[in-house]
Amino acid sequence: MQYLNIPLKTPVQHIRSGQFNADLGWRHHRFTHRSDTEILIGLAGRVDVNVAGTDYTLAAGDVLTVFPHETIVGTRGTLIPSRFFWCHFIAPTQVSTRPMRQIAVLPRFFHLRDLAKVFINIQQVLDVAHNEYYLAQAADYQTTMLIIELANRAWAARQNVTGDHTQIKEWIRTHMNESLTVGAIADHFNLNPDYMTRIFKRETGMPVIEFLNSVRLDYARYLLLTTTDTVHSICHQSFFNDAKYFSRIFKKKFHLTPSAYRTAYTHTFVNNQQVDPGGDINQYVALIEKSQKENSRH
Repeated sequence: MQYLNIPLKTPVQHIRSGQFNADLGWRHHRFTHRSDTEILIGLAGRVDVNVAGTDYTLAAGDVLTVFPHETIVGTRGTLIPSRFFWCHFIAPTQVSTRPMRQIAVLPRFFHLRDLAKVFINIQQVLDVAHNEYYLAQAADYQTTMLIIELANRAWAARQNVTGDHTQIKEWIRTHMNESLTVGAIADHFNLNPDYMTRIFKRETGMPVIEFLNSVRLDYARYLLLTTTDTVHSICHQSFFNDAKYFSRIFKKKFHLTPSAYRTAYTHTFVNNQQVDPGGDINQYVALIEKSQKENSRH
């Protein structure tokens, strides 16, 4: 995902704006921007375009940002009557692959869950831009307010991790073999790393990296209980690169070294058991521990 970062210490400069009604078969002409940015907001129907080599479909509630010096062109004629708002403006901008902080950020493409309030902003821009005002900067300020509203909506969508922490947990489980960092996980979900860490800890009771380690440690426990592999081998099979670090955090979590943990249970191996990489391995381990404890009593 690409983002356009717009500092708003001063208002943007409104150039042109309008609402376009596309008849059946209409296709966006090829247009290459100069230093101006264009925002397109779908109001009805469907418009297919290509921006900087990537295809997009603009439907009701969709927001597409065309960055400075990029080319937009229609990819096919409209199949149903369509309508969209467009606005060109000039402002200092910076393109990045992750949103910057304390600045207005417009993603390349995102969807508005509720178009009503933004539609009011659109009508205000059109009203100011197409009527005579004593101060010519009126359209600049109104366009800036639209950008702020869109940036706030996009920010809110990116931060909506509350209730989605389960999705993040499952994604970590299925990717525990990779060199994961908080930044990499946040990038996958288009979230601010600090915000994701704070919300994840609030919802799960532990930081992201601690959860990742716990998933890997559960897999290590499973291997300790179901194989005769060496501790050193299990360390690497459970995706830890440092054996000393592995032993230290294992003991901290389970109050036993890996070797002591293994000897604490009888060796009733369950080598034919299949472990789903995306499943909660802790559940497998709990069953094995229970079974082996029961066997040790007989």
